[in-house]
Amino acid sequence: ELAKALEALVAGEHDDIANMANAAALIWETLPDLNWAGFYRNVDDELVLGPFQGRPACIRIPFGRGVCGTAA
Repeated sequence: ELAKALEALVAGEHDDIANMANAAALIWETLPDLNWAGFYRNVDDELVLGPFQGRPACIRIPFGRGVCGTAA
């Protein structure tokens, strides 16, 4: 159901940032047990915070550092 709702929400929109923002909001509103829902983008070989819902997050994460950088 979430995937179908997301497809409908982003249908026809080609702006990646706008679609990430709506996806984060939909995930945040749909899954009550989350404390954060959002995206990091690969910009100049590091993770850069994108649209999200939840608590403040690190703005830049080098690849190979911390949990997120290592996972990426």
